[in-house]
Amino acid sequence: MNTAKTKNLLSGALVCLLALSAQSGVLTSPGHAAAPAKDSASASTQMDEKSGQIMKGVGAFYKNLKGFTQTMSTDMKISAADKQTSMSSVFKVAFARPNKFFLNLESGKMGGQMVCDGKTAYLYTPVLNKYMSVPAPENLSQVFDTIDYQIVGGGFSSMSLIESMCNSDPYNQILADVLKVEHLGQEKVGADECDHLRFTQKEFTWDMWVKQGKEPWIVQVTADMSKVLANKPGAPQGISALLTCSYTNTQANVEPTADQLAFKKPEGAQEVKSFLEDRAAAPASVHPLVNKPAPAFDLDTVDGAKFNLASQKGKVVVLDFWATWCGPCTMALPIITEVTSSLKDKNVVFLAVNIQETPEQIKQFLDKKNLKVSVGLDTEGKVAELYQVRGIPQTVIVGKDGNVAEVHIGFSPDLKESFTKELNDILAGTKSTREAGK
Repeated sequence: MNTAKTKNLLSGALVCLLALSAQSGVLTSPGHAAAPAKDSASASTQMDEKSGQIMKGVGAFYKNLKGFTQTMSTDMKISAADKQTSMSSVFKVAFARPNKFFLNLESGKMGGQMVCDGKTAYLYTPVLNKYMSVPAPENLSQVFDTIDYQIVGGGFSSMSLIESMCNSDPYNQILADVLKVEHLGQEKVGADECDHLRFTQKEFTWDMWVKQGKEPWIVQVTADMSKVLANKPGAPQGISALLTCSYTNTQANVEPTADQLAFKKPEGAQEVKSFLEDRAAAPASVHPLVNKPAPAFDLDTVDGAKFNLASQKGKVVVLDFWATWCGPCTMALPIITEVTSSLKDKNVVFLAVNIQETPEQIKQFLDKKNLKVSVGLDTEGKVAELYQVRGIPQTVIVGKDGNVAEVHIGFSPDLKESFTKELNDILAGTKSTREAGK
């Protein structure tokens, strides 16, 4: 093993999760869905009696809190070829229900600041010296699910469980996509006597320590991120990575101070619509399917009908590959639905291609979001494979001639405007044909 190469790879791996989060979509491996973001608990989660009691206690405790303050420390340790390195960050966190929130990077390089005063949410990244603002949502998960928050949250937002602590239903949020919970015994973490729980997901295992007593605070979370980094191109053989999130100085029902909720523009900081704004504006590489015949397929739809792509020739067909657990997907889907619906009289057809989820999961999501859209059931991921889906959401526009006109991966802040213009240009025949590699 080249030691210089190993050292560089380890340094790059430390910010790998942040870099992955900063992509315009959620990364996937061929033929498989990406690791899901937490959305709702699975009815099939297996728990022993002790674990069930502890989790119900944790869920009820956080749900009934008016707010809390704490210090969150994150530490990522990475090793390969007898080399080891680490990077740590410390955050101050304060929260008040339903939507007042303060997170600030006190030390370290990975992370930034988020301030939500109940009316406006501000996010700031010191690495880029850029900030952005959006109207404060009633449910903070609408911000937590964004790529921009993942950047200020240090790239570990999902595993830190901060979003679960602030959720209106912490129990279901923590247990989302968890197949099994085991009680591994009682251990001491610092000065706290804790219950040690292990959570098993499809391709992922993580541990949580919960303080015993009347206030079951989450004291520590660890997660083995080795598989994530091992899939990074060029990663050294045998790379391992362990993420640890610790919570100290915790106080119940203490709300963010007025000073914390007063966002102050950092000196010289540039205001942007999104931290990925420059990346979105840059020329992207052309997807290999562009200008080629769209792969033919037949799919059952969630409402019991059939969708055959070949029968749609002569129309503009929009395919959006998505899943209910993907934050960028759930932001993009309502916009794509709205735009395509407004153009249906111009022979625009839309199919939301769901990857590897059950009709029950999809219907529950559509009902919750009050969305009326035709959803194709790609239960085995075969259509996603045909369309070379490596990140979602992936939106494909098929022209009237049956060729792929455009492929976009991810969510952009100006999606409604740019997508509307693009479809109208394709319908009018004024959009120039792109050549592969340009």
